[in-house]
Amino acid sequence: MMLVLKKGQEEMSNMLLQTVIAICISDIGDIKLLPPRSVGKLYSILNRDEINRALIHYNEEKNLYIDLFVAIVYNKCIPQKCKELQQLIKKEIEIITGQTVSAVHVYVDAIWIK
Repeated sequence: MMLVLKKGQEEMSNMLLQTVIAICISDIGDIKLLPPRSVGKLYSILNRDEINRALIHYNEEKNLYIDLFVAIVYNKCIPQKCKELQQLIKKEIEIITGQTVSAVHVYVDAIWIK
């Protein structure tokens, strides 16, 4: 089943994708979603609820590209955690929506100590 969206449904689609991404991050553990670099400060001023969001893009073929800015717990293998997260997000979004995820870019912006 393919998720087909009309213009009015785009916001709902984005909310669904953000929710799936948040659940994947929670499932992997030791990772926090951060605000996107370029708009993080603006988001924090305008809307506290929108601060931690993935950037979701569509290419000409309607495939998804996702950019995530994250913090990872100190003393964890960063490449391994990023790869796990990329694979899980790609798999879950493709299963739930039927859309192809071409890339999940994970940018590690911070390290934190639990």
